[in-house]
Amino acid sequence: MTKPSLRKIFKDLYNFFDGFAEGFRGRSVEFIRVEERELENVFAILLFGSYIGLPSPPAFLSLELLPHVAKELYVLGISAERADDPLSQIAEFFEL
Repeated sequence: MTKPSLRKIFKDLYNFFDGFAEGFRGRSVEFIRVEERELENVFAILLFGSYIGLPSPPAFLSLELLPHVAKELYVLGISAERADDPLSQIAEFFEL
């Protein structure tokens, strides 16, 4: 084998493993995003669980955490407005 063909083989191997690692990085970032959304849901259930009959944390704790859930309150209001619109529920499912 000549020297240029060895370089091409090593370059191709490097590109293969680099693409392989990039795929793993992309998947791991997606898993972290899913985990973040689930933690936000748990946080919202802790704060608003009393509306559906779950035991709630003490009131002073809920009031201290309230500024951190402004986004969830906004989404809750929009979801309540669009409760009868099936097209909006599909769009919300796909996060459009």
